[in-house]
Amino acid sequence: MSDEDNNSMGPVMVRSWRDDRPEIKEAAINALQQKHHESKLHQFTEAERLEQLSNWKVTQYAEEQTAYGVNYFMKVSIGHNLFIHIRVQRQEDDDAYNFYSLHETIKDDVATYIFPEDVPLAYFNY
Repeated sequence: MSDEDNNSMGPVMVRSWRDDRPEIKEAAINALQQKHHESKLHQFTEAERLEQLSNWKVTQYAEEQTAYGVNYFMKVSIGHNLFIHIRVQRQEDDDAYNFYSLHETIKDDVATYIFPEDVPLAYFNY
C-alpha cells in the first residue's frame, strides 16, 4: 500500500493529460462542493460551480503504476489563480477513468481543498 512517504508516483509533468473528460470534471467539482458543505466553510452558488467547471484546466499531472492499474494525480486550475489537486484511477483492464479523491489538508482544525498556485502537486491518499 502506498502512502505519502512510500509510493511510486512519477515526476510531475506539465499538462497534456486527458483533462476534458466530463465525468472527471463533474465528480471533482461536486466533491469540492460537498466538502465545503460538510465543513460549513461557505456554500458555492450554482454560478460558482459552473464557473469552476468552465475554468477547469489540468496544469500538471503525475502517474503512479500500481498492481491494479494507474493512479493519476492532477493539479487543476478552477479560476482566480486557485487550484485543486485530484486523484483519478484507471484499472489495468479498463479504459474508464474514475475520480478517486480530492486532496485535503487540515491546519488548526480547518480543512482546505483549494490551494494557491505555489503549492506543489504531491502524492496523497485523501
